[in-house]
Amino acid sequence: MALNSIRSTLLWILIPAVVLTSGLSLWASSVELTDRVNAAFDRALAGALQSIALNVNTESGGLAMEQPFYMLEFIELATDSRVYFRVSTEDGLSEIGYSELPMPEDDLLEDGRPLFYSGEYFGETLRLAIMAIGPSERLQTPLDSRIIIQVGESTTGRDEFIRRVLLQTVRKDFALLLLFVFLISAGAILALRPLRETSEIIHQRASGNLQPIDEATLPREVRPLIRAINLHMERYARKTTTQQQFLDDTSHQLRTPLSVLMMQVEYAKSLARSEEMQEVLEAIQQRLNNTIQLTNQMMALGRVHDAADKLRSGESLEEVDLCEVARDVVNDFLAAAREKRQDFGLDLPDTPIVIRGIGWLLHQALSNMVNNAIKYSPVQARITVSAYDTEDGAVLQVEDNGPGMSAEDIALAGHRFRRGAAGRAQHGSGLGLAIVQTIADINNAHMEIVPATADGGLTVRLTFPQHSS
Repeated sequence: MALNSIRSTLLWILIPAVVLTSGLSLWASSVELTDRVNAAFDRALAGALQSIALNVNTESGGLAMEQPFYMLEFIELATDSRVYFRVSTEDGLSEIGYSELPMPEDDLLEDGRPLFYSGEYFGETLRLAIMAIGPSERLQTPLDSRIIIQVGESTTGRDEFIRRVLLQTVRKDFALLLLFVFLISAGAILALRPLRETSEIIHQRASGNLQPIDEATLPREVRPLIRAINLHMERYARKTTTQQQFLDDTSHQLRTPLSVLMMQVEYAKSLARSEEMQEVLEAIQQRLNNTIQLTNQMMALGRVHDAADKLRSGESLEEVDLCEVARDVVNDFLAAAREKRQDFGLDLPDTPIVIRGIGWLLHQALSNMVNNAIKYSPVQARITVSAYDTEDGAVLQVEDNGPGMSAEDIALAGHRFRRGAAGRAQHGSGLGLAIVQTIADINNAHMEIVPATADGGLTVRLTFPQHSS
C-alpha cells in the first residue's frame, strides 16, 4: 500500500504490529493460564485419589471403603464445584459411589499413577482423575482384578476462575495497548514536529528569501534533505545575484550616456530656429527624462533587493522616526508640488513615532508614494503626508484627491511594470508601487491602497505592526 505520509506509514506499521503482538501475548497467556489452573485443580483430584486409596480395603474378600467425606467436601468448597467418586473392581462387578462415570479412552492404566482426562456425565462436563491399585487381599472374583478409583469434578468452578483471570488480563492488556497506541502516536507526532515547523517557516518566508534553512534542530535523518534544499537555494541565489548584478551594472552604465544625450538635446534646443524643431527636441527630451527615471527606479529596485539580502543575512533593524522621514521627503518634493501649484502639506503628531526598520528604505518608499501622488494628481490638487498611531500599529500614508484607481487596478497594484488606467496618460515605468511593496515586506509592514473618498482620490498606507513610541 502506497502511503504519502510518513506519520501514516509509521502508524500503519507500528499500531497493527502492537495489536498483533498483544493478541498473541493474550493467547499465549490464556493457554498458559489454563494449563496452570488445570494443573492446580488436578493436584486436588490426585490428592483425593490417594486419600480414597488409603481408605480402601479387601480384607473381607469384598470391596469396602471408609469414605473420606471431609476430603470431598474440602474439594467442593475449594473449587466451588460438584465432586463425584467411584471405586470399583477392574471387571466392574463391584463398585462404590457414582456409577457410570466415564472411563478414559486409553485403558492402559499403570498401578499407582493417576491419569487425568475430561468427559461427560449426564450432560455435565467433568474433569476426572483415575488410578488403578492392587488389592491388599485377594478379591473373590473369577479373575485377578485390580481396584479402579475415579474422582471427578464439574468444570464450572475452574472455568469461572479462568474466565475471571482472563478478563483481568484482557483489561490490563487493553489498557497497555491503548497506552502503547498513544505513545506511538505521540512519538510519531513529536518526531515529525521539526519537519512541520520547518515547513511552516519556509511557507512564511518572503518569495525572495533564499537563506539556508537551519538544520541544527532537525533530526539527523532529515538533515541530508535539508542540505540538498539549501544547496539548491544557494545555486538559485547565485543565479539571481548574477542577474541582478547585470541589471544594476546595465542601469548604472546607462546613466552616463543618457546624461550626455540630455545635455546635447538642451544645446540643440538653444540652436533651434523653428517651432517644429523645438517640438521635436522637447519630445526627445521628454523621452530621455522618462528613460532616466526608469533607469533610476531600476537602480533603486536593485538597491532594495540588495538591502533585503543583507537584512536576511542578519543585518539588524534600526529605530526610525516616521515623522522625521515624512518631513525629509516633503522637503525634497516641495518644489515639484509648487511647480504644479498643488496644496502639499504634512499632518504629524507632536511626539515622535518610532518603529524598527531601515531608514533609507522607508525614505525611498515614501518618496515613490509622494512622487506618484504629485505626478498623477492634477494642478491645484491636495496632497497630504501623515503619520499616526493606531491599535494595529504605526501608520505612514500619502493621501490625494487625484483621479484615484479602479478596484481592478488596486488589486494588481504592487506588481512590476503594472500601471493603472489613470496613469497610462502619464509617462512612467510602473515600478514605483512595486518598490514600495518590496520595501514594505522588508520592514515587516503592510501596504494598503484605498480610495480616499467616494468622489475620487487615493490613499497609499504603510502599517507597521511592531513599533515603539
